[in-house]
Amino acid sequence: MNPVLRLQHPGEGESFLAGAILLLGMLACAAAVAVMGQDGGWDLRNYHWYVPFALLNGRLGVDVLPAFMGPTFHNPLVDVPFYLAAKALGPLWASLGLGLVHGANALPLYVIARRVLPQVGRPMAALLAVIGLAGAMKISLLGATAGDNILSLFALGAIAAFLAVEARGLKALALAGLLAGAGFGLKPVLAPFIIGLTVAVLAFHTFRAGGGRALLVFALAGIAGTVLTGGFWMARLYAEFGNPLMPYFNDVFAAPYVPAHTYSDPGFTAGLPWPRVQLPFLAGIVDHVSAEASFTDWRIPLGYAGALALLAAGLVSREQRATAGFRLCLVVVATLVPWSIVFAIYRYVLAVEMLGPILVTLALLRLIPWRRAAGVAAAVVLIAVVAVTRPPPAERVAFGPDLTGVEVPPIATPERAVVLMAGLTPSAFVIPSFPPTVRFLRFDGFWIDPPEREAGYAREIRRAVAQAGGAVSILFEPGEVARVTDALKAFDPALTIGACRPVRHHLEQPGTNWGSFVLCDVNGPA
Repeated sequence: MNPVLRLQHPGEGESFLAGAILLLGMLACAAAVAVMGQDGGWDLRNYHWYVPFALLNGRLGVDVLPAFMGPTFHNPLVDVPFYLAAKALGPLWASLGLGLVHGANALPLYVIARRVLPQVGRPMAALLAVIGLAGAMKISLLGATAGDNILSLFALGAIAAFLAVEARGLKALALAGLLAGAGFGLKPVLAPFIIGLTVAVLAFHTFRAGGGRALLVFALAGIAGTVLTGGFWMARLYAEFGNPLMPYFNDVFAAPYVPAHTYSDPGFTAGLPWPRVQLPFLAGIVDHVSAEASFTDWRIPLGYAGALALLAAGLVSREQRATAGFRLCLVVVATLVPWSIVFAIYRYVLAVEMLGPILVTLALLRLIPWRRAAGVAAAVVLIAVVAVTRPPPAERVAFGPDLTGVEVPPIATPERAVVLMAGLTPSAFVIPSFPPTVRFLRFDGFWIDPPEREAGYAREIRRAVAQAGGAVSILFEPGEVARVTDALKAFDPALTIGACRPVRHHLEQPGTNWGSFVLCDVNGPA
């Protein structure tokens, strides 16, 4: 039987192996988390622990910019399950559960491999999925709260569904749109994949019979997915602040709570020459062009090269253009180009790293006319990819009974206390451990100017300080004392830093972004 037809109607063996790959991927990733330890990274300290706490405890608007200007307002939905699990089961079991979820990427990878490479058989498709799970950035983010290993499930699931449109029709296209939109609603950094899928849908359906209906189904499903996961949060941000994307694009929405800026993070694009589409050839090979840490991974560069080669071959071969592999390559290239221009942050395209082994194998088997030579070349390249893979240093700490282990120093009058926050070291993770009556107010940090007086957030901070009746303290990392002192003077020249007490916590370990905090009295007029 034709392998493509067989894949369209998988038998018992196909389903069994897919289930086995899913289980293997989940267990392997959970085991890796057990060895690597608990997440202690920058984003966890800044907002992945704070924002679900804020959502579940009504802190939006109580604390002011504790996780800096942007992340304070990020959709907390993706972080809620881990937060609840860590509270109920402890950090070990919550992290293992997160590892299980991250390992589920094995299933869409296997499905995609079977769809675009039916000739290689099930064992090889399974092997490609496993190699995809063993990428450098993928490994470093296992069990971490960054969210990229979860967003990749939506991206890969949407791609797998899109590749099944020929067999499944509009239902598959609707599923692709729904998954892509749902991922985007959780975190808009999935936008490049939305663009890639949209380009591919337009390319393959615009001029076909029923193409208009197909485009409409994909678009409506995408909107539905976005509303499903992000609609509630956008509505709340708009209701409370006047900007559904708060604080981004506030030069358009003009919400009075923050200054009218775009708040667009150029990521690593600023140092790259235009048109920047060369970035995928460098990511994972040249240090610091798409990530802060140093690591090695050939998956994206080789996958990008293979995808471009197959797209070029498709320009002169109608038969090539009709394949699922060609559609996959179009999605990948149309994803990486806008990613290179707008974001250039490697982990945002983690799904492409996982697809790298499939893409390079696909290119070699399609472009080398001699089957045995193509197979040998693919084997050599895959072995080399695995051999050179070097994950970035993971910011991990030992598992403890409590995720953060914050020891709150004595607070004289917690019922009216306010804590000012300053500096560039993420510290919002300590807030859930403090008495709920204590407000945290950040007047200094990324995109936050201490002398600001006109924006709504600045007026709220100054009003809260005035109403505290002298019960004001300041939280900061001692290594930033010079910056914090200058910032406090710019905020109010009458205020000075007084006696300090340490704020101990479980994440205070080498290799995890410093974070040795002090809570100091603020002296000045009441």
